[in-house]
Amino acid sequence: MRKKFFSVALLCSALWASGQVVTVGTVSKINLPSDVKVSQPTISPDGSFVVVSDLNNPTLKTVDLKSGKTKTLTANGSGRGVQISADGSKVVYRQSTVNNKHLRYSSLKSVDVATGAETELVKPTRNLDGFAVNGNNVVALEKRKMKTKNLAGQKATRDVAVSIERGHLNVTVNGKTTTIDPQGRSSYLWPQLSPDGTKIVYWAAYLGCFVCNLDGSNPISLGEIRAARWIDNNTVVGQRDTDNGEVITASELVAANLDGKTQVLTDGNIIALNPTVSADGSKIAFSTADGQLYLMNISK
Repeated sequence: MRKKFFSVALLCSALWASGQVVTVGTVSKINLPSDVKVSQPTISPDGSFVVVSDLNNPTLKTVDLKSGKTKTLTANGSGRGVQISADGSKVVYRQSTVNNKHLRYSSLKSVDVATGAETELVKPTRNLDGFAVNGNNVVALEKRKMKTKNLAGQKATRDVAVSIERGHLNVTVNGKTTTIDPQGRSSYLWPQLSPDGTKIVYWAAYLGCFVCNLDGSNPISLGEIRAARWIDNNTVVGQRDTDNGEVITASELVAANLDGKTQVLTDGNIIALNPTVSADGSKIAFSTADGQLYLMNISK
């Protein structure tokens, strides 16, 4: 117990000592069941729970951030790109299957957090380029074509989505998909729209993290920050990691803003990965390389 407390206390002291981009309040390790190891967390809009992948299998679970209590959503789901509806009632995720010819397909599903009821939004396909949950609308992109669903059973509206297609960065607005590739032909990863829908944060291979306008104009470099997620319309948080060619050996969380400031939020005592931010920008949940889960409270 002393060792765990010391680790968290040391982490907190490192955070409080900085304060360039955000002000960090409390940092707490979530008390998970002993047999649960997690990765790829996605925090709910209100910051009350996260959806996580099991570190060793494709099971998706919810974790209550106060109690640490877990609940299985599905035994076959990808934590990569999980999104949650604005009211927190539905989780949208990819599900992978392999047919008898050993070809891999992806479908898009939603699951009701309270009841566990599943709905198939996009049938299994080899061309699911990406999807976005905007409020209660789901925008899915298959072969550059937009499909919209409303999770609340209302009429769906057209919306904006960003996606990756064979390494290209695409933007879809009202059903029209455009390849923008702000750095030219590259391999783009981790795109996300800003909360106000006017900018995109993304990673370009060998070049780093950038923010650009919807049309790809005015790219701004934020440096070596991977898997970046928006805190607000001017600020992101991501991970700065190193590896030995096989596994990640070190990783710290870094916040950056469009004014050119950066701030390291964690220290070398943990390998911090995959930050995710609540809708109001006050909470960051993240996992570690050994499957632990942390919650960080911040303010601007």
